[in-house]
Amino acid sequence: MQVTCPNCGARVTASNINIQNMTAVCAACDTVFPFNLPAAKVKRRKSKQPANLAIRDDDTLEIEFRTNFRLDKNEALIASLLTGFGLMMTVVTMLLFGDGDSPLILTGSFFVVALMLFYSVALIVLNKTHIKMDEESIAVKRRPLPNPLSQGHEFSLAGVTAIRYEETAVSKREAYDTPRYIVWAETEDGSRRVIVNDVIEDYAVYIAQRLDERLQASLDPDTSRLEDSGYDEDAADLNEIVEKGQRGRGV
Repeated sequence: MQVTCPNCGARVTASNINIQNMTAVCAACDTVFPFNLPAAKVKRRKSKQPANLAIRDDDTLEIEFRTNFRLDKNEALIASLLTGFGLMMTVVTMLLFGDGDSPLILTGSFFVVALMLFYSVALIVLNKTHIKMDEESIAVKRRPLPNPLSQGHEFSLAGVTAIRYEETAVSKREAYDTPRYIVWAETEDGSRRVIVNDVIEDYAVYIAQRLDERLQASLDPDTSRLEDSGYDEDAADLNEIVEKGQRGRGV
């Protein structure tokens, strides 16, 4: 449950919420106001964890998966092709180097280009997308090989209200056989912060589900302690604040 002040819009902490009287006081502007508990939270679509998606949920939530899902289905074949490509480039380079008629600069240039091509393939095949979420931010990177053209991105969770997903515009327009989805963080002003793009539906649903569950848990104040026997003293203090606020407003 999240309670915000109707006067200034500030978020009210659990210590300023009287769950028994359904009344709260805003620490920012001293406004006293009633509130209602939601009858039930909106049911979200639940998705099973995809077989090739790894997750760890401790102090931080970490999700790891291949952006190109086809590589999971053909991992052995891709690994063989990658090895064969590397061997072919090595052999060609050695032949050019052993040929006395080939200029050294040509051999060196071919070797550099071969390495760049090999590394580009390795980036696609070996790297996975890593999403790391803590209480303050979400970071997305491709690992384990560094990519100078893609350093990943990170953004603060301040102002983020939900994690959502939908099919991409290109996927809808081109009617892909395997639709592609985008997962983003929605902020209070309705803007979007992209988390991952161009993933299949199973991945998008599960990623959005887990990230949003953790986000909502961090947004909801813990009111359980307000309902136990230890709340009586706190409730009495808050009731006194509420009464003073109401007298000040002539209620």
